[in-house]
Amino acid sequence: MTITNPVSFEDQGLRFVGRELYEAFFAGYTAKQWGVEPKELPASILARLPVRFNEDDSYFNHPYQAIPKYGYTPIVEAILNHASIKVRLNTRFDPNSHAVFGEFDHVVWTGPIDAYFNFEFGRLGYRTLDFVPEVDEGDYQGHPVVNYCDVDVPYTRITEHKHFAPWESHERTVVYREFSRLCGETDTPYYPIRLVKEKQQLLNYVQKARGAKGVTFIGRLGTYRYLDMDVTIHEALLASKSMLECIASKMQLPCFSVDPMV
Repeated sequence: MTITNPVSFEDQGLRFVGRELYEAFFAGYTAKQWGVEPKELPASILARLPVRFNEDDSYFNHPYQAIPKYGYTPIVEAILNHASIKVRLNTRFDPNSHAVFGEFDHVVWTGPIDAYFNFEFGRLGYRTLDFVPEVDEGDYQGHPVVNYCDVDVPYTRITEHKHFAPWESHERTVVYREFSRLCGETDTPYYPIRLVKEKQQLLNYVQKARGAKGVTFIGRLGTYRYLDMDVTIHEALLASKSMLECIASKMQLPCFSVDPMV
């Protein structure tokens, strides 16, 4: 049967590679990563990845793909090193507090969209991650990241960090096993599940956000979309440009820079 209009992750996987390869590479890994059956997830999660019939093993089709030589920390430090930026750690922001909200001309909210509205329509589903470190001698797996697709393996992948910097030489190695689980109320949400059945609940929050004043929702959690980080950063840059243009022309800043329902 030909699948022309995939709705779920499973539909998309079968359309991409057929039953045999889907079961081998996607079914088990996806069930561990998301904690639900692939047919409960939207097709967009898998549709973002390219399918090739050659030996190109690049994750994306971007013409330039790289990791900063000194990592991402110096980039973030340089961004924050500005006279107009103040960093407040371990500080709760309460959007319902007029005293707190009134301190700012505008708020860019990158946290969970349902948390902003105090979970008025119930909690949306998020996944969190646990990282278990291990130090070994020599070379552990020969690659920066290896996915473990079998259901009976409890972790989803192992990251061996020294292979991100092949120009360096190290006799020992640090690896992290990554475990995915449902995000609890006190956990840090990493990415939204965005189940097909959550669409109406999400729509309620989006409609609420469209009526909110003085706030723009962006990012993975703010728009409740599963995004790769390169896309997230690109959207943030575009949102910043759009906001500066709005401020310069004295126009109202948008509640969303990207439609979260698309």
